[in-house]
Amino acid sequence: MNDVASASRFHPSQPSIVVRAWRMLVDIMRIRRERSRAWYQLAAMTERELQDCGMTRSEIAYELKKPIRRK
Repeated sequence: MNDVASASRFHPSQPSIVVRAWRMLVDIMRIRRERSRAWYQLAAMTERELQDCGMTRSEIAYELKKPIRRK
């Protein structure tokens, strides 16, 4: 009886907490890599190139330090 009761509570369609935590960690690492890549690309730009994009160095720093937003 206990096996039947515990089996009925198991929902294979819902990922476990470990799977959800792992996915969240992977998403955070992906976002950090993207931001790092963007920072290096922007840092390599000249002031003229940044003006063409409509940005300043301080705006870049502000944008890249924003917290990670959830979906």
